[in-house]
Amino acid sequence: MPEFSKTPATVREYCDLREASGLGAFPMENARIGLANTLTAVWLRDGDRLVGMARIIGDGGCFAQVTDVAVHPDFQRQGLGAKIMAQLLQQARETLPSDLYLSLIADPGAENLYEKSGFEPRYGMSLILP
Repeated sequence: MPEFSKTPATVREYCDLREASGLGAFPMENARIGLANTLTAVWLRDGDRLVGMARIIGDGGCFAQVTDVAVHPDFQRQGLGAKIMAQLLQQARETLPSDLYLSLIADPGAENLYEKSGFEPRYGMSLILP
């Protein structure tokens, strides 16, 4: 059974899990920069293999965003997404200031997971820089 780990994902592991879980990969340099700017994260490992993750990014004081919530397809449908979110929010409450505005952008079909974690639907927009 996978367990939470203090060992952060390597850039390769991060990109591989994003790709395997359907989130899509980033160029390695983008991923390296992004991982270095993580406020808090959850890493789920089966032995040495990264099989789940979630991160919080942001300014660390006023605004932050949940991102990279991913579970490898071999481990999906086992309730691990909910466990990852619970652990991530626990870490956020312990390490980030109260009254921080925490948001996320849910992929279609994933809204239920986030609503169960206490998130409320809001209107949002996004742009991917060309």
